[in-house]
Amino acid sequence: MPEFGQSDYNTCQCMNTHSLAPMMPHALFLQFVLTCFLVTASAVPAQEGRVIDGKHRHLGDSDIKDWQGVDPKPEGDRLKVEFQGAPNSRPWTLSARHRDVDGRWTIRLNDRVVGELRRHRTEKTFLYELAAGTLRAGTNTLEVVPDDKSDDIAIGPVKLHDRPLREVLDLRPVTVSVVDSSSGERLPARITIVRDDGSRPELYFADPARTAVREGLIYVNGEAGFELPRGTYSVSATRGMEWSRDQRIVRLDDAEATVELRLRREIKTAGHVAADTHIHTFTFSGHGDATAEERILSLAGEGVELAVATDHNHNLDYRPYQEALQLNEHFTPVVGNEVTSDNGHFNAFPLHPDDEVPPHKESDWVKLVEGMRLKGAKVVILNHPRWPDIAQSPFTKLGLNRGSGERAAGTPFTFDAMELVNSTVDTKDPLYLFTDWFALLNRGDNIRAVGSSDSHTVGDPAGQGRTYIKSGTDDPARLNVDELCGNIVAGRSTISLGIYSELVVNESFGPGDLVPVDEASVHLRLRVAAPHWIRPRRAIVFLNSVEVATMEVPASDGVATDATLEFQIKTDGIDAHLVCVVLGDPVTDPGWKTLNDYTLAATNPVFLDVNQDGTYRSPLESARRVYASLQGDFEALLLTLEVVPPFLGVQVLTLAYGDIPPARKPQLDAALARQAEKHTAYALFQRHRPTASAPAAVPHHGGPQP
Repeated sequence: MPEFGQSDYNTCQCMNTHSLAPMMPHALFLQFVLTCFLVTASAVPAQEGRVIDGKHRHLGDSDIKDWQGVDPKPEGDRLKVEFQGAPNSRPWTLSARHRDVDGRWTIRLNDRVVGELRRHRTEKTFLYELAAGTLRAGTNTLEVVPDDKSDDIAIGPVKLHDRPLREVLDLRPVTVSVVDSSSGERLPARITIVRDDGSRPELYFADPARTAVREGLIYVNGEAGFELPRGTYSVSATRGMEWSRDQRIVRLDDAEATVELRLRREIKTAGHVAADTHIHTFTFSGHGDATAEERILSLAGEGVELAVATDHNHNLDYRPYQEALQLNEHFTPVVGNEVTSDNGHFNAFPLHPDDEVPPHKESDWVKLVEGMRLKGAKVVILNHPRWPDIAQSPFTKLGLNRGSGERAAGTPFTFDAMELVNSTVDTKDPLYLFTDWFALLNRGDNIRAVGSSDSHTVGDPAGQGRTYIKSGTDDPARLNVDELCGNIVAGRSTISLGIYSELVVNESFGPGDLVPVDEASVHLRLRVAAPHWIRPRRAIVFLNSVEVATMEVPASDGVATDATLEFQIKTDGIDAHLVCVVLGDPVTDPGWKTLNDYTLAATNPVFLDVNQDGTYRSPLESARRVYASLQGDFEALLLTLEVVPPFLGVQVLTLAYGDIPPARKPQLDAALARQAEKHTAYALFQRHRPTASAPAAVPHHGGPQP
């Protein structure tokens, strides 16, 4: 087996000690977390340490082929090793090399819990500090026990080091504070530490009751202390996308280091609040790694102002955790639930924490959503509609036609919104979900866009994907939840992945509004804003799903962006939904790195009443008028397809396929094929058309009324 070496080590967190807090008195809990650390080393001599188990073992319950270095067959579902020892009068250190740890594996020494294996796929060596008095004279017993024996792991060798962790790693103390450069007040923030070779070190001995710590990362409420091995580090602070980024180079030698980082707000969002409607904890969802306490710290540190708790099939109230950490002034929490069903995952809120959770086993989409509303939910959001992949996604299972918005069985969509931004889901094409959404809007489904993080871990920034909601107050501690829920449903919001946008149409209308149009065009003012460390590139205007204008965003590298772009958009003579999208460069900085290769902002639709009848008609409703005017004349239908805009022609075709005699369908197929060769909208409709036409779903609520 390879011995210890610098490249063998990875940083890691102590066992999920926060999850033990409800079971332990506060003082005892703090004593526990302060005397039990799971960490990694960067400079342990290869020969150091006494081997107490030299084997590399496969533990679990499954035969696994192609596992290098271990037997494919597990030798058991737990590790139990006896060794001779003597009492330790000061802290010692235990090291273990392991890989493929997905669940909780508790480490016990002499029936005393000393830690939990770091959840990590790659094989690395991790260190655990043992409190004084953990060992005893004579026979000692080490056990590593899983919560779930189906979690197969490889582990070993295991060593014992007769020195405290501080001596093993030669640690030095560091104190970091983050302040608002305008007011001088200290700020909750995310601090990122990177070695000069680009790797991320472990932070040791941070206060677990006041910080959230992972590899090269710590969330602080203004200030925190921790320890690092000697070396050179880049230390930076961020506070979400509305704030600047500050960085210092720290060289640790024999002295303690003190670092002050200064942030300034670079994006003004008056009248709108930053919401994350999709957030998880390990404490209640059972996966990821962020405890409830750590989640509160990360929300404050990312500048999220409306935080909706959405653990799977669990009504969670953040308020007790928020109050315990004295972070009430930074955000308003909302009790929600990610209703996790076979149909898909839905975020429902607000709910009551003591109520039964909404039913999640219902297979009927309408009844499923109705069950959430009966529990009090004013907002229901379809999450990650193309997850886990396109083939297995809810939209594919329903047979969504990406050209027309039809569903194979005519399933009505009664949810209020869908995620177009989810910052922890791999979505390579930034506009892929917009195509789905535009098809639904064309079909008359009044579904709004939201952005969220879906963060399950401390490392994935809460609020990286977010929704900016129109609000009557900017005080994050006193938000009107009912007002904000109403504005989400009404579409008075924009979505964001690192870029902020505001849209004004004809000087006085915004997203969600009905705009009376008395001329052949409308005037747009699109505000695009981003911090100095994010670069917007291009703004696009879509009218009834068609790209009708584009403009480069005036921005410079390293300078905060706050630009207003103006457009004059022709209306084509029929009612329309209008959406603006902004695309930008990805964030590569390790403190806020984006999963996908872009940043983004988008507005919810503005609805244009072009025919001035006081209401908005979707393309499907306009198509019904066109189709009725044909009075069954098939030749006139074919001619109509040649002259109407493709987005309208597709809806006309959906009506024709459900109405014409079977004998005519081959001719209609041929006409569709001809149009598909010329127009992307027809090609998309043709590609996703079901074998049997379905009736048009009736929208659950129409467009906005005056």
